[in-house]
Amino acid sequence: MFLGEYTHTLDSKGRLTIPAKFRDRLATGLVVTRNPSDRCLLVMPLDEWTTLTDKIKTLSMTDRRTALLRRVLFSAAEDLKPDKQGRILISQRLRDFAQLDSEALVVGMDNYVEIWNPTQWNEQVIQQLNNDGLDTELFAALGV
Repeated sequence: MFLGEYTHTLDSKGRLTIPAKFRDRLATGLVVTRNPSDRCLLVMPLDEWTTLTDKIKTLSMTDRRTALLRRVLFSAAEDLKPDKQGRILISQRLRDFAQLDSEALVVGMDNYVEIWNPTQWNEQVIQQLNNDGLDTELFAALGV
């Protein structure tokens, strides 16, 4: 399980150190790709990636939304394995997409991880919480 927010720096080569709490779950391999709904990156352990791709395989190839989802996820996907220091090399293409420069926010999302530009995280998530709050009707509908 991935929980918490961790700020890490990217070195000059684009390597990002994975938070120590996440390393065991990602040690055997992971996939990094674009998030189709936000300007951040998705990081998934291989088993979670397989679960996701199995679901996508069942969708119609001729549906435009499915085609776009496939293009966004698969064309940018990179399978990686952390080095001995727990770092992964994020390609320039993915760093450009997520607007990552020297600092990144690594955020646990239960079964996957998101990597954000800290400023974007603040604008997309924190400021929305401060302005709108969470929709309590959603929690009620979920029985939470």
